[in-house]
Amino acid sequence: MATHPLPVGTRVRHYGQQWAAARTGTATVREVKGPWPDGSCEYRVTAGEDFSRRTGPDNPETRNAWWSSTATIPAA
Repeated sequence: MATHPLPVGTRVRHYGQQWAAARTGTATVREVKGPWPDGSCEYRVTAGEDFSRRTGPDNPETRNAWWSSTATIPAA
């Protein structure tokens, strides 16, 4: 299990992204809120417009989203 909060700049993936290419990360942590009383926190991440693919020149990180630490996994 990852230690949270993760630092800004960490490459991450959402817990629902289990395919092999996602292991290198599909988003980057840009901001952290928390930790909250229950020990969780929230991450503002930037991801590609096509959330189902790895980011890169053909899928730039232009989409902002907030992910819970309970759903955020550091990239391998």
